[in-house]
Amino acid sequence: MLLLEFFKMTDKGLLITKVLELYPVKAEYVRAILDSHKIDEDGTIQAADLLNFFKTLYLDDTLRNDDNININKLRSEVEVFELQIKNNENKIKISDLALILPPKERLFLRFISFCRKQITSVEFFELLLKYASSKTGILTYDQLYQMVKDFAAEIGSHEEHCSDCVRYILALFNADEHAHLDIFDFPRLFNIEGNFLKKLKPHGRFSAVDFDNIIRHYDRDGNGTIDAGGELMALIADVLEYADIRVNGELLFEMVDAALDLCEKSKLQKLDREDLKIILTQLPKQRMS
Repeated sequence: MLLLEFFKMTDKGLLITKVLELYPVKAEYVRAILDSHKIDEDGTIQAADLLNFFKTLYLDDTLRNDDNININKLRSEVEVFELQIKNNENKIKISDLALILPPKERLFLRFISFCRKQITSVEFFELLLKYASSKTGILTYDQLYQMVKDFAAEIGSHEEHCSDCVRYILALFNADEHAHLDIFDFPRLFNIEGNFLKKLKPHGRFSAVDFDNIIRHYDRDGNGTIDAGGELMALIADVLEYADIRVNGELLFEMVDAALDLCEKSKLQKLDREDLKIILTQLPKQRMS
């Protein structure tokens, strides 16, 4: 059952819709249903998770004290919703949920749905480099705003809602409460595929065939080399993680430069198959020394 089908049912869900229109969805409510473990790769959530979200509405003191809201009627509507999903595994599209929210929350939810689509590490770093203007691995408020603004333009949403969307993002996904997102926050917001090196060879030495597969994976433009930019940043990030070395964004940029220097490719700004062997064996040692 799609979410909108439920709300189209006669006299069902009307008060829920009214509540959502009157009260902007609080960040903690959104966090409850947008937990990364609850959003499937196909951009859906279990209807039961949405049910828990609705239940928080009639437990909220603000709503309970509002004379315009019949809290008992709201509870009964939620109970009807519960009966609809009780004995099955219905899923609800995040994009459908967005349609019943006020415009500000609608943009936020659609942006989150976009971020939860799985991307490769190369695609992620290309996105980061597109908006980040310094070698820090940080997206400032203004840079994140530009990213949201571009997304809003693509889906036909108004720019006036972008600042609220950015505010919600920072409130939910910024671990240290600074006005930016750093490299440690990104995995909470973006659905980035796992470390390719770990999947390819959890333990032991890489074979000649492995080297070929690594080149193919990180060489997104198919030119036979790993170019400086998103391709090389993704490789170096995975190499360091593979070696259990944790670095911040600024150090990651430094390690990318160090990799080019190590292979004497600073001028060419690209690495080939032979360079890959050097990177996998020597770069982690250089960082740990």
